[in-house]
Amino acid sequence: MNINDIVNGILAGDKRMIARSISLIENDENAREAIIGRIYSHGSAKIIGITGPPGVGKSTIIGNLAPMLAKTGKVSILAVDPASPFSGGSILGNRIRMQEALSRYNIYMRSTSNRLYEGGLSEYSWDIIKVMEASGSDYIIVETVGSGQSDLDIMNIADITCVILAPGLGDEIQAVKSGLMEIGNIFIVNKMDREDSYMAIKDIRETLNMSNKADIPVIGLNSLTLENYDRFVKYINDWKYQNKYRRNERKIKQIIMEKIYRIYSEYINNIDSADIENENPYYAAEKIMKNVAGQKFGYLEK
Repeated sequence: MNINDIVNGILAGDKRMIARSISLIENDENAREAIIGRIYSHGSAKIIGITGPPGVGKSTIIGNLAPMLAKTGKVSILAVDPASPFSGGSILGNRIRMQEALSRYNIYMRSTSNRLYEGGLSEYSWDIIKVMEASGSDYIIVETVGSGQSDLDIMNIADITCVILAPGLGDEIQAVKSGLMEIGNIFIVNKMDREDSYMAIKDIRETLNMSNKADIPVIGLNSLTLENYDRFVKYINDWKYQNKYRRNERKIKQIIMEKIYRIYSEYINNIDSADIENENPYYAAEKIMKNVAGQKFGYLEK
């Protein structure tokens, strides 16, 4: 199977080719650059970030939200899972059940490991989103790992960031205040069937007021009765802000850092350990940067 077949399959919305391309993107640098180079200018989707601490019901909300969005456009889902083997089994089971349920609505869902990549996303989230976008998706829902305060990269990749919280978090709200509370465009309190749900909404609103963010909406959802999901969908559809500049700027920075690190690794591996111990680090760093400045990585010649 050649790259032309894969690219044509992506542009045609062929789910088998989409899956194949994502596997290549995650494991083959040359294929990744070739695929993205061919599909980059295709598609325009609204990127919806779903983030929040563990146990608040992010996957449940996505399972309810996606079919509602599918009534007005094509939906794809990228779910980023932790690399830890201790949680992989149960998460995979949830994903399989979720995929089976969503397939009835022609919704494509892909789970990917973060491979210990920090920030709540995977190293190639941007590339996978581009594939989904080029395949004709109107909405792309991105679910972060869910480790809490460290899941901040989503603000650099999503057009709208939805922070999911739930009653009973207590001190956890204070813990995420300086992180997740700073990146949300909308705050969702899930599990509104619980008695303490309205107190949770009150606490979040007070926290936002203290941060001069009183205009950010806080919506309570009942994922059993689907109460207020219509408000959530309307807010997403009415949201106009586009984050393409920040999304691309982040990717450019990532690519540059990867190239520099490769040169650094080659330098370190090719010199004696005694030289590393005795060499002035500032001199060594400048020598590496001069090497970087003279490098050609080949993409411009393709």
